[in-house]
Amino acid sequence: MAEPATRFKDRVILVTGAASGIGAATVAALREEGAKLVALDRMPISTPAELCIQMDVADEEEWIAAAGQTVAQFGRIDGLVNCAGIIRMGAITDLSAEDFRLSMRVNVEGPFLAMKHILPIMYRQGSGSVVNISSTAGIAGAAGAGGYCASKGAIRMLSKAVALEAIAGKTGVRVNSVHPAMTETPMVKDIVSQLGGDEDIEAQMRALQPSGNFIPVSAVVDSILFLLSDASQFVNGTELIVDNGFTAQ
Repeated sequence: MAEPATRFKDRVILVTGAASGIGAATVAALREEGAKLVALDRMPISTPAELCIQMDVADEEEWIAAAGQTVAQFGRIDGLVNCAGIIRMGAITDLSAEDFRLSMRVNVEGPFLAMKHILPIMYRQGSGSVVNISSTAGIAGAAGAGGYCASKGAIRMLSKAVALEAIAGKTGVRVNSVHPAMTETPMVKDIVSQLGGDEDIEAQMRALQPSGNFIPVSAVVDSILFLLSDASQFVNGTELIVDNGFTAQ
C-alpha cells in the first residue's frame, strides 16, 4: 500500500467550488498527497493548484473548454469532485421561482455538465472516480430549505444512475455521493445571514446536531479522499453520510 503522502501522486483531479469551504480544503489536502489539481470556481481562487479556472459550473461551453484545457495540459483526468453549491432558504410558499431555479442550476446542472464532459475522458482511459457533494438534506427533509433539499436529493439519485451506466459499460469509473450534515463552512454563515443573522439562530442549528456541534470540514474531506482513492475501489453508486448520527435520529 502506498504511503498516505503519495496516495494521489501525479493523479489529475478537478475540484469545483475550490475557492472556499469544502472545495478549498479538498484541494489543499489532495495537494499534500501528491495530486495535480485543477481548481474551478466562479470566484477568484487563492488555493494553490496547477491549474485554476474561473468559470460558471452551470455553463456547458465553459465545461467543454475546461475539460479540453485540462487534457491538453495533463493528458488525463483521474478524479472529479463536485463541491460547488448554493443554498437559498425559504418556505416553499415564500421561495421565489428564481431562487429555486438557481439552486437546481448550480447544485444539479453543474455536476450534470461536469460528468457529461469529464466522464468520456475517464471512460477512454478506463479509470476514474467522481465524488458529488450532496447533503443530509438530500436524505432527510428540512423545513425552510425545500429548494436545497430538492437539489441535493436530485444529485444523490443522479450519482446512482450514472454509476450504474459506468458499471454497465465496464468503464472502470466509479461515481459516489457524500452527504455531510451542517459543516463548519461559509455556507453555514450564509444560512444564518438569510435567517436574520441572529447568533441564537446558529446556536439553535448546532443544538439540532446529536453532538451539539457542526461537522468539521476535515471529516468531510477525509471521506472525499477515501472515495477518490484505491481503498474504495469497490464502493460505487452509494452515498457516504458524514453526519455524526444526524440522520439516525
